[in-house]
Amino acid sequence: VKFFQSQNLVVGMCGDGGNDCGGLRAAHAGLALSDAEASMVSPFATGRDGKSLLTVVDLIREGRACLATNLATFQYFIVYAFTLTTIRTMGAIHGALSLGEYVWLTMDVGIGIVMVWTMLQSKPTKELCNYRPTATLLGLRTIVGIVFPYITAIVAVVVAAVMMWAKPWYEQLNPLDDIHLLPSQWMLRGDNYDSAIGMIALILALVNTAYVNTYGGRFRQNIMWNWKINVVYAVFLFALFWLLLIPASEFNCIYRVNCDTKHSLQARDLTVLAAFSAAGGIGGCFLGPQVKIWQEEMTQAGWNKTEYWLPEPAHDCLPPPGMDTTPVESPEISNFGCVGPNNCYAPGFRWQGPISATLRRRQKRGDRALFGETIEGSGQNFSEGRDDDEAASDPDLQIRM
Repeated sequence: VKFFQSQNLVVGMCGDGGNDCGGLRAAHAGLALSDAEASMVSPFATGRDGKSLLTVVDLIREGRACLATNLATFQYFIVYAFTLTTIRTMGAIHGALSLGEYVWLTMDVGIGIVMVWTMLQSKPTKELCNYRPTATLLGLRTIVGIVFPYITAIVAVVVAAVMMWAKPWYEQLNPLDDIHLLPSQWMLRGDNYDSAIGMIALILALVNTAYVNTYGGRFRQNIMWNWKINVVYAVFLFALFWLLLIPASEFNCIYRVNCDTKHSLQARDLTVLAAFSAAGGIGGCFLGPQVKIWQEEMTQAGWNKTEYWLPEPAHDCLPPPGMDTTPVESPEISNFGCVGPNNCYAPGFRWQGPISATLRRRQKRGDRALFGETIEGSGQNFSEGRDDDEAASDPDLQIRM
């Protein structure tokens, strides 16, 4: 065994685990074909199939599946590290922003522990492949498996953010400069529009990376046989789309996405979650960008405290009575069915999607440039009137060029 190892060979040995236990121990892969206690000195032992050498095939199948799984989890955690760091850095540069506290718990526990555990549940294929999986951490396939989901996530964040910034309802917020957030409330630096976009893109990138890296193939069984990861993946996708598409609710306020003050206060009924909320995000006030309107009005009205005014749950997150401030029901404070400071997206932005909405606007601009702004004789905007086929079939309509 030592001689072959000195020749830079990977050495395997099979024996009964008795007087050859030294060789079994020294080999790179020693397989004891015995049930005796002496076989315990060998890295691997088996008494199956009449202590046959054919069990070596099973050992190789298991080893290759294990190596493929190790590479898959390695790629996931590298994508996690790079994507999270980049999105956090972008938020910090853009406006000293962060993510909600339960976003961190979901990433570290829900995905980093639970979903990664389901990645390990894929079993080896029943047939031994005629080649082995890559074992290099810097191979082309490994690097591509890291770079592609990372670049995709960052591009998604940038595109979604740029489209959101063009919306009339968007308000930028720097929690430290605009509303003078206290250091003890640092977890509430996720109460804004931008952090919600980053959270959705980040979680989606992580669950997709974990799922894709468990596809299987030549070394592991098809992912369809791993029902655990399919269930977890479906739950995460459903939760993400639920957060994005439904109106404000207590569930939204757990993750500070499409959340408003009304439902943030109601989330105090989630007793267990509220108990573990260190910064008061669950059951507390939502310190969205509209808070700076009230804070500026309070300062101008002569708020003479040593600290800037911030909403408090004890006063229903409203300015003190008697102060001349913008009413909570006004569109400057409440919009899209959300009550109080919020980060609720417009229904069209949530349901239709920013990309499809942009494509439709581009098509409308092209229609106006090609056919003119209005249909002569009706005064109707062309983008809201008949389509090309209807206009061409009506001889009474003349399109003003």
